[in-house]
Amino acid sequence: MLTEITHLEGLEVITDKGLSLGYVEDVIVDLDNGEVYELLVSETNDELVEDGASVGVPYRWIQSISRVVLLKHFPGKIKRKEQFEIPSISQDGKRRKLRVVKKDHGDGGVERIGWR
Repeated sequence: MLTEITHLEGLEVITDKGLSLGYVEDVIVDLDNGEVYELLVSETNDELVEDGASVGVPYRWIQSISRVVLLKHFPGKIKRKEQFEIPSISQDGKRRKLRVVKKDHGDGGVERIGWR
Protein backbone atom coordinates (compact mmCIF):
# COMPACT_ATOMS: atom_id res chain seq x y z
CA MET A 1 0.00 0.00 0.00
CA LEU A 2 2.02 2.95 -1.30
CA THR A 3 0.66 6.47 -1.64
CA GLU A 4 1.96 9.99 -1.20
CA ILE A 5 1.11 11.57 2.15
CA THR A 6 -0.28 14.66 0.43
CA HIS A 7 -2.94 12.47 -1.23
CA LEU A 8 -4.27 11.35 2.16
CA GLU A 9 -5.39 14.77 3.40
CA GLY A 10 -9.11 15.28 2.94
CA LEU A 11 -9.92 11.61 2.30
CA GLU A 12 -12.99 10.24 4.07
CA VAL A 13 -12.28 7.57 6.73
CA ILE A 14 -14.73 4.64 6.84
CA THR A 15 -14.90 2.21 9.79
CA ASP A 16 -14.98 -1.57 9.54
CA LYS A 17 -18.78 -1.32 10.03
CA GLY A 18 -19.17 0.99 7.01
CA LEU A 19 -19.75 4.19 9.00
CA SER A 20 -18.09 7.48 8.13
CA LEU A 21 -15.63 8.39 10.91
CA GLY A 22 -14.48 11.73 9.48
CA TYR A 23 -11.81 13.16 7.18
CA VAL A 24 -8.00 12.94 7.24
CA GLU A 25 -6.64 16.27 8.45
CA ASP A 26 -3.01 15.37 9.00
CA VAL A 27 -0.55 12.49 8.93
CA ILE A 28 1.73 11.85 11.92
CA VAL A 29 5.06 10.36 10.88
CA ASP A 30 7.62 8.59 13.08
CA LEU A 31 10.82 10.06 11.64
CA ASP A 32 13.09 7.75 13.66
CA ASN A 33 11.60 4.63 12.05
CA GLY A 34 10.51 6.24 8.78
CA GLU A 35 6.92 5.03 9.24
CA VAL A 36 3.48 6.60 9.29
CA TYR A 37 2.37 6.50 12.94
CA GLU A 38 -1.24 7.65 12.77
CA LEU A 39 -3.78 9.68 10.86
CA LEU A 40 -5.39 12.68 12.52
CA VAL A 41 -9.09 12.50 11.65
CA SER A 42 -11.26 15.59 12.09
CA GLU A 43 -14.92 16.47 11.47
CA THR A 44 -15.70 13.18 13.17
CA ASN A 45 -19.09 11.52 13.37
CA ASP A 46 -20.81 12.44 16.68
CA GLU A 47 -22.20 8.89 16.85
CA LEU A 48 -18.65 7.49 16.99
CA VAL A 49 -16.69 10.25 18.77
CA GLU A 50 -18.19 12.30 21.57
CA ASP A 51 -18.50 16.01 20.67
CA GLY A 52 -17.01 15.34 17.21
CA ALA A 53 -13.46 15.65 18.60
CA SER A 54 -10.51 14.95 16.32
CA VAL A 55 -8.97 11.52 16.85
CA GLY A 56 -5.65 9.90 16.06
CA VAL A 57 -6.14 6.59 14.23
CA PRO A 58 -3.13 4.22 14.33
CA TYR A 59 -1.87 3.37 10.87
CA ARG A 60 -1.97 -0.35 11.70
CA TRP A 61 -5.80 -0.10 11.79
CA ILE A 62 -5.95 0.80 8.09
CA GLN A 63 -7.03 -1.93 5.70
CA SER A 64 -6.80 -0.02 2.43
CA ILE A 65 -6.50 3.43 0.90
CA SER A 66 -8.03 4.44 -2.43
CA ARG A 67 -10.79 7.04 -2.81
CA VAL A 68 -11.42 6.58 0.93
CA VAL A 69 -9.45 5.24 3.89
CA LEU A 70 -11.00 1.94 4.97
CA LEU A 71 -10.31 0.78 8.53
CA LYS A 72 -9.99 -2.88 9.46
CA HIS A 73 -10.59 -2.05 13.14
CA PHE A 74 -12.33 0.65 15.13
CA PRO A 75 -13.18 0.18 18.83
CA GLY A 76 -16.64 1.79 18.78
CA LYS A 77 -17.87 4.94 20.50
CA ILE A 78 -15.04 7.09 21.87
CA LYS A 79 -15.91 9.19 24.91
CA ARG A 80 -14.05 12.34 25.90
CA LYS A 81 -12.30 11.62 29.16
CA GLU A 82 -8.87 12.50 30.39
CA GLN A 83 -7.82 8.87 30.12
CA PHE A 84 -9.36 5.42 29.84
CA GLU A 85 -8.26 2.01 28.60
CA ILE A 86 -9.71 -0.39 26.06
CA PRO A 87 -8.75 -4.09 26.04
CA SER A 88 -7.00 -5.17 22.85
CA ILE A 89 -5.04 -8.09 21.45
CA SER A 90 -1.77 -7.17 19.74
CA GLN A 91 -0.34 -8.83 16.63
CA ASP A 92 1.85 -11.10 18.77
CA GLY A 93 -1.29 -12.47 20.45
CA LYS A 94 -0.69 -10.85 23.84
CA ARG A 95 -3.47 -8.95 25.59
CA ARG A 96 -2.75 -5.25 25.82
CA LYS A 97 -4.73 -2.15 26.62
CA LEU A 98 -5.03 0.83 24.34
CA ARG A 99 -4.89 3.98 26.38
CA VAL A 100 -6.77 6.98 25.04
CA VAL A 101 -5.39 10.27 26.28
CA LYS A 102 -6.45 13.84 25.64
CA LYS A 103 -3.53 16.04 24.66
CA ASP A 104 -2.64 19.23 22.83
CA HIS A 105 -1.21 19.07 19.33
CA GLY A 106 1.36 21.86 19.54
CA ASP A 107 1.03 25.62 19.74
CA GLY A 108 -2.34 26.64 18.36
CA GLY A 109 -2.78 23.11 17.05
CA VAL A 110 -5.68 20.73 17.23
CA GLU A 111 -6.74 19.20 20.51
CA ARG A 112 -7.10 15.51 19.85
CA ILE A 113 -7.42 12.10 21.39
CA GLY A 114 -4.43 9.84 20.71
CA TRP A 115 -4.07 6.09 21.09
CA ARG A 116 -1.23 4.71 23.17
